[in-house]
Amino acid sequence: MRQWHHLLGLALLISVMPGCSTGATSAAIPPAKRPVAAPATRQDGNLALLAGKLRNAGRAPVSIVQLGDSHTAADLFSGELRRLLQARYGDGGIGLVPASPVPGIRHDRVIIKSEKRQWELVSARNQRSDRFPLGGYLSLPQASRSSVLLQARDEDRQRYKISALYQSSGNATLLASGGQRRMLPASAGQWRFSPALANLGLPVQLSVEGGAGVALGGWYVQGQKNTGVTYSTLGINGARLEVVDKWQPGWLDSLKAVRPDLVILAYGTNEAFDDTLDLALYRAQLDTTLTRLRQTLPQAVILLVGPPDSIKQRKARSCAARQPQPLASVIRLQKQMAQKHKALFWDWQAFMGGPCAIAGWQASGLARPDLVHLTADGYRKSATGLYEFLKGPLGLRP
Repeated sequence: MRQWHHLLGLALLISVMPGCSTGATSAAIPPAKRPVAAPATRQDGNLALLAGKLRNAGRAPVSIVQLGDSHTAADLFSGELRRLLQARYGDGGIGLVPASPVPGIRHDRVIIKSEKRQWELVSARNQRSDRFPLGGYLSLPQASRSSVLLQARDEDRQRYKISALYQSSGNATLLASGGQRRMLPASAGQWRFSPALANLGLPVQLSVEGGAGVALGGWYVQGQKNTGVTYSTLGINGARLEVVDKWQPGWLDSLKAVRPDLVILAYGTNEAFDDTLDLALYRAQLDTTLTRLRQTLPQAVILLVGPPDSIKQRKARSCAARQPQPLASVIRLQKQMAQKHKALFWDWQAFMGGPCAIAGWQASGLARPDLVHLTADGYRKSATGLYEFLKGPLGLRP
């Protein structure tokens, strides 16, 4: 039985009174301007706002960003959801992808290639750096002109504008096949998006020149027409929610720069497989991350996607003993935090049929033998379930 859950709280409306000044001097001193309050999150968690933007997607872009673990990194689940949304509301582009090839992950729409010894990849999965960008993949140029090739996985005749997420201690140059150039000014240690290279088709070769002190965090690939849905997937195999704490603090500014209308957090499987998981600490991490997202993106919809069903102890007699022990608690805490922060929650395990349902999915060819990950068909079926779920709270017609 499917169990869908979304709970909405109350929004606080903040009024700002204009400042005034007094003084006895003949020269008037202008009143100090008080900062304008950020728009408050709406009572419905911004659902009506997102629904309106989707209906208007033929005239203005809609941006979706998904952060997650291996279920996201494969871009089969998110790739199918992207396909469904873009088929209905228009193809706005590919979104943010890693700047250089990342072993073990894929993107449903683009293949990233480079020659050997062009880039050093540093991953937040199992390496250390104080420079990790949004997404957790740091690409460092290793040649005087380091290049990548972005190639469409399937036929693609769309034209794109492409920006680099970059950090640089000095000036450098971004180039595209065909001759376009854009300067990459020094960024004072912060992550920035470069000026866009315009009207590009795939495949396209992108290069960085004068790369000493330059780091790339990704390519933002958006449709040239600036309409339709853009869906970025930023997944790291083995990741937990806490991986965002390894990213440079400015990652929220990078996220804000792509103007997401919907942010999806799809973590929980790796937390559930940790028998020593500190549930109080996990709850605090969820609370802090959602608070920061709400503060940074007060007009976005936030969706928590719960972990899918899984089995850890295959030979145990009871279903409860076969399940990862913290799994039920992880799902419960995600539901609670969704309620507190006016976010949506989609119960993936319930959609699959409840505890231990993954065994039946595996028998039907919808889950892999590890009883943790799904097959391509299983991920696509799940994405269709989430798509149907979203129609309800968004009030969208079929």
